[in-house]
Amino acid sequence: MRRQLRLIPVLVIAAVALLGIKVSDLWLAVEAQAALPDISPQAGGNDPAPKPTPTEAAPSAKTAPPVPQAKAEPTPDPMMMSPSEIDTLQKLAERRQALERRAQELAEQEVLLKAASQRLDEKLASLKTLEKDLGATAAKQDAADDERMKSVVKIYETMKPHDAARILEQLDMAVVLNVFERMKEAKAAPILAAMDAAKAKTVTAGLAQRRQQRAGNAPQQVSAQPQ
Repeated sequence: MRRQLRLIPVLVIAAVALLGIKVSDLWLAVEAQAALPDISPQAGGNDPAPKPTPTEAAPSAKTAPPVPQAKAEPTPDPMMMSPSEIDTLQKLAERRQALERRAQELAEQEVLLKAASQRLDEKLASLKTLEKDLGATAAKQDAADDERMKSVVKIYETMKPHDAARILEQLDMAVVLNVFERMKEAKAAPILAAMDAAKAKTVTAGLAQRRQQRAGNAPQQVSAQPQ
């Protein structure tokens, strides 16, 4: 117990000495900080970093030499030109104006030709449509005429041969031939036999000629005059 009491003063003295050393070190640090120059930025300011001096700046890369530009040719002075040169320039200017006018005329003619070609195409299309319509109409007309002729033929076939021959002798030869062409042979033979001999001969020759024409062998036209 006594030994512990003796150690307490020693510990107190050591602690005081150690605290003195720490305080002296702290004071030396404060004095050293105060001796340094103030390099802190001003409050609220954003000054840029100091620029390096010319001696500190890095050497710049070598710049390429400037490219020499082509010198524009001077405009000829009319006062320094000879009369022949002036005359040549005037002719060239007139020629250029003539070519420009010709080019403009050709462009206008091209536009007109395109418009005319378009109108021609439209007319051709219209004519083709009209031709098609006319062909259809003609075909319908031929079909209608054929149907009417068939009805006439049927009438003559039902008549007595002598009566049919007497009527057919008074008709035009083209009509008579159309009737006989569409008539059955069994019906046409008695009617043809009852007709006048000269008329019957002409009808027979006309029918033969038509058949040969349909076969593609057109013979010499047979005279319709009775012999």
